[in-house]
Amino acid sequence: MNAYIPTKEDLEQIIEKAVKHTVTKSLPEAIRKATRKKWLNTEEVMELLQCSRRHIQYLRDEELITFSQSGRTIRYDIEEVENFLNSHKVKSKNKMGE
Repeated sequence: MNAYIPTKEDLEQIIEKAVKHTVTKSLPEAIRKATRKKWLNTEEVMELLQCSRRHIQYLRDEELITFSQSGRTIRYDIEEVENFLNSHKVKSKNKMGE
């Protein structure tokens, strides 16, 4: 049985690579989530979904999208809107990787 004992330089390279990966892949998403609005109004959801006010009403009526209502004010949790979008993804039939 052979054992590999990394040098200090090897360890530094491994750590640097791991940190670089974390910073370039995970940090931008974390910053985006931390700095965005938690709640959206109807106009903002219309823009995000690229649809009409009537379609947003339909999504609410059919309970396809969650919302919070206080009086006439309606707000949508951005994570729920993103979940709605993700749950309606259609997978591609791209076979290039096969």
